Amino acid sequence: MLFGLFKKKAPSIDSNSNEPTIPDKQRKLSAPPPSHVSVSISTNPGSIRDVNEDNFFVSSVGSKPCPTFSCDTLVDDNSLHFFAVFDGMGGEAFGEEASNIASTALAEFSADYINCGSEQLDIIGMIKQFISLANSRICEMIAQQKCNRSGCTMALIVLWREMVYAFSIGDSRIYRCHNNGLEQVSEDQTLAIKKLKANIYTEEEARNSPDTHRITSYIGLDNRGVGVPHHAYEPFLFAESILLLCSDGLTDMCTDEEIQSILLSNDEAPAKSLVELAIKNGGEDNVTCVVIKSIV
Repeated sequence: MLFGLFKKKAPSIDSNSNEPTIPDKQRKLSAPPPSHVSVSISTNPGSIRDVNEDNFFVSSVGSKPCPTFSCDTLVDDNSLHFFAVFDGMGGEAFGEEASNIASTALAEFSADYINCGSEQLDIIGMIKQFISLANSRICEMIAQQKCNRSGCTMALIVLWREMVYAFSIGDSRIYRCHNNGLEQVSEDQTLAIKKLKANIYTEEEARNSPDTHRITSYIGLDNRGVGVPHHAYEPFLFAESILLLCSDGLTDMCTDEEIQSILLSNDEAPAKSLVELAIKNGGEDNVTCVVIKSIV
C-alpha cells in the first residue's frame, strides 16, 4: 500500500475549521466545463469473504442493491452530485450494517440538496452535518446491537458547478487522473501515517507495518458528540479529470501503475475492470470502485 503522505496531493482544509467555501462564481476557471459526466460503479465481496461490507452512494444510481453489482451510466453536469464509497468494519454483520446506514443517510441527506439552485453552498459545513448524522445512526445501532465496535470509512466527492469537493475518513481513498498522471488526493487516517508523521516510522517501516490497517478515524467513532475527525481537501476543477473513489480492497491488491493504466484506457467499464484486477491479484478483501470522468 502506498501512502497519501508520500505523494503529491490536494491541500487539506482543517476538518475543524468553520471557514466557508469560496463561492464558485468567484473562481476563475481555466478550462471549459464538461458537457457530460460518465459514472462507472462496481462492488464485489472478493475471493475470500462471503459478505460484502462495502457500500457506495451515487446520486443518479443509489446504493448497493446486492453484494456483487456493476453499473455504467451518464449524468448531466448541471446538478449537484454526490459520490461516496463506504467500507464497513466491526465484523461481517455489523460492518455491512454500518456501511448501509452511512449510504442510506447520504441518500436521505443529499435529497434535500440535489435540486438546489443556490449560487452558493457551504459544502464543507454540509458534509460535516452528514458525517454527524451518519455517525449518530451508527452509534445508535452499536448501542442497540450491543456490539463492541462498528463503523465505516468514507471517501466522498461532491461535484458542484464544475468544481470537485473531496472528503475522506479512514483509509478509503480518492485518486485523480489529470494530464496523464495519477495523483492521490486523499490522505489515509491510519496509525502507520500517524507514526510516520511523528518520525517513529521511516517510510519503508510504515509501508510494511500492520499499522497500515489500523485506522484512527471512522464514522461510528464519536459517541460523545464531539465530532468525527475527517479530511476536507482544497476544491479543484473537474474538467479533463478522471476521479476514482475506492475501498482498500483495491489499493491493497493493485499498484498505482495498474490503476492508472485502466483509468487512462478507453475501457467502457473501468470500475468493473479495476475490481476484476483486484480479484485476479488475490481479492483478499471486499472491493468497491466508483470512477467519475468528465467528457468535454
